[in-house]
Amino acid sequence: MALLLVALMAGLFFSFSIAVTRGLKKPDDKSYLQAMQKINKEILNPVFLFCFIGAPLFLAGTALIRFFEDPVLFIWMLVTALVYIGGVFVVTMLCNVPLNNYLEQQDIGKLDAEAAKSVRSRFETSWNRYNHIRTLFSILACGMMLCIGIF
Repeated sequence: MALLLVALMAGLFFSFSIAVTRGLKKPDDKSYLQAMQKINKEILNPVFLFCFIGAPLFLAGTALIRFFEDPVLFIWMLVTALVYIGGVFVVTMLCNVPLNNYLEQQDIGKLDAEAAKSVRSRFETSWNRYNHIRTLFSILACGMMLCIGIF
């Protein structure tokens, strides 16, 4: 289950990195901001939350189970869990979520062109950078689990 959840999250982040964020570079500032506000609202659904919260929990649980079975495998799973938790969960909570909250506070319809450009400038580059970091670390965690044979 850990591998499946991490792979699903990696796919989500990867899709954003290679398609969604690239496609969203094209619209004007207000359209971009409105689209991101809608995405941020829609993503908070039970399936996403199960995967997002479940991945680190199942990783930690899998590592703990390995502690009693195979100390070497336990170390590898612990490192994998730390890679994922640090590079995905912590980055999301400390970086992406505050940016999402900042964006949510904006009344896009009331922004003039200059204000919309300023909000987009404060949000877009940082959010994309942190998403690329999450993509990298979630793919790395998947690869690590595949290498050590955790299915």
